[in-house]
Amino acid sequence: MQALILMIQFMTRYPIPVAIDFTAERFVQGMKWMPLVGLLVALPAAGGFVLADWLLGRELAALIAVILLIGVTGGLHVDGLADTADGLFSYRSRERMLEIMRDSTLGVNGVIAVVLAILLKYLLLRAIPADGAVPALLAAPVLGRMALVWHSAVARYARQERGIGDYVNQTGLVQAVFATLFSLILVGGMLFFWGVRANVIPWLTLILHLPPVGLAVGFAAYVKWRLGGITGDTIGASIELAELLSLFVALLVWKYWLS
Repeated sequence: MQALILMIQFMTRYPIPVAIDFTAERFVQGMKWMPLVGLLVALPAAGGFVLADWLLGRELAALIAVILLIGVTGGLHVDGLADTADGLFSYRSRERMLEIMRDSTLGVNGVIAVVLAILLKYLLLRAIPADGAVPALLAAPVLGRMALVWHSAVARYARQERGIGDYVNQTGLVQAVFATLFSLILVGGMLFFWGVRANVIPWLTLILHLPPVGLAVGFAAYVKWRLGGITGDTIGASIELAELLSLFVALLVWKYWLS
């Protein structure tokens, strides 16, 4: 339970007034519960979407949902996406890219990445058919946090100094498999609760999970080639990219299969 609370405190802005020591053991244990953290991120956005869709229409509902997704996390992962874009698209040496990613100043590439990510989430949420928008919105943050664990499990930390890398390097396939199984249960339950046909749920759940896992592993391999390993910023970027991919897959599924 302490590991779960620690991850909620670390990954969200939920005010949990419990002091828990940040240790490597709790961090690694907490990685297994990342899909549940994703669900806690998704719930306010889904609730805001449903209410705004009823009162104001789909366009404003999609915008409000995106704002709530950012608000619950404090923009933590969006910042990681921005820093990753600044570093990778600078096309400098490995050491210089890592320095740029650590710099708190936001560059042009970071701004472009953030704007595109927010715009794409809005457009995808607006485009997903009505019966699929809420389950897609609930599933995307769950799948994004599951992808985070795979990104952390398949590559080592790029920087040599002690810190978050000590914790990330202890995350392995055991945590990734556990997080995936937990995510499969959560997403399958959401689909069942939302009334998706029972014979479709196993296939749909699998279809929603495979692309984020592939993206997380492939992205880890890419940044390992460019940077020598992953960083906290690339972990955040993997969440944002996996959420976008999940929403895109949901759009295809509900538009061309479940319509």
